[in-house]
Amino acid sequence: MKRLMLSAAVVLTLAATAQAQKTGQLSNVTRLTNGTERYENPRWSPDGSKIAFTKLGYDGLLVMDANGANKKVISQGAGEGFDFKWSIDSKEILVRDTRWLDKGDGKIDRAHAIWAVSTEGKKTRMTYDANYMQPAAWRYSANGAKSVAAVDARVIKDVNLDAVPSGLRKKAASAASNVSYIANGVSLSIVNAEGTATVIYDKPAVCAALSPNGKKIAFISEDNLLVMNIDGTGLVNLGKGFNPSWVENSQIVFEKTTDNGHDYTSGELYIININGSGLKALTKDASKIKMNPCVSADGSKLVFTCYTDGQIYSADLK
Repeated sequence: MKRLMLSAAVVLTLAATAQAQKTGQLSNVTRLTNGTERYENPRWSPDGSKIAFTKLGYDGLLVMDANGANKKVISQGAGEGFDFKWSIDSKEILVRDTRWLDKGDGKIDRAHAIWAVSTEGKKTRMTYDANYMQPAAWRYSANGAKSVAAVDARVIKDVNLDAVPSGLRKKAASAASNVSYIANGVSLSIVNAEGTATVIYDKPAVCAALSPNGKKIAFISEDNLLVMNIDGTGLVNLGKGFNPSWVENSQIVFEKTTDNGHDYTSGELYIININGSGLKALTKDASKIKMNPCVSADGSKLVFTCYTDGQIYSADLK
């Protein structure tokens, strides 16, 4: 009897795993934005209720409801739309700004800082200025306090932010939520809670994305989409691709784009298993250039931009 019960449990586990795999079908494709302004880099909030995005060129930050309603600007800082990160409670977004400061001696210095921007537009400084700074990542304590780890600037202590709700604190304090990285075009590094970086890939790396469980990282190196363990082992080359977004911990949605050296000429979205199998096109329309895919935390929704018209779209992912 115990053997039968064990077999049944195995079957149920395998069935659940099979159900989690997406077959690569998009439906209910809906345009969420309109007008002449062009947008990029849409990102779902962890609870799936909102989408944050930026204007073309990564200037400023906007949010809207998942259905496109209530669109509003929450920050207008230059560069803030690059590699921003939602807090786990979907209340704040971590950004790195870029400012140019006149020193009064004929010199202009660049300054970066990390800020927490609430969905209502309140900005809280998280670090001191530095003339070079990588984007940072959220850190969470067991009691729900939020902070950041930054390798290029001093972090401001005792910042007054809303605590993470008690129901999310165990998840927030987990190792997966506290892994961060640097993908600076030269190498890929993992950053620990103290802000110390360890190189795990010593070749050019950009567009990195951690798996939901924090055990693997996807990134781009010389136009190839790569996946590896965060300790630097198990490297898999998935072929040409850009801007990866994880589906659970076993699949990745990404874009394949081409350009003529000045502008994009084509772009479609694809899904693939992280072992390299199951490659499938999600979109097939040469008249529109699709880019910047982002899968919702529950894997049910996809948001992306259309470079052709500069607008944001959502779709159901099956």
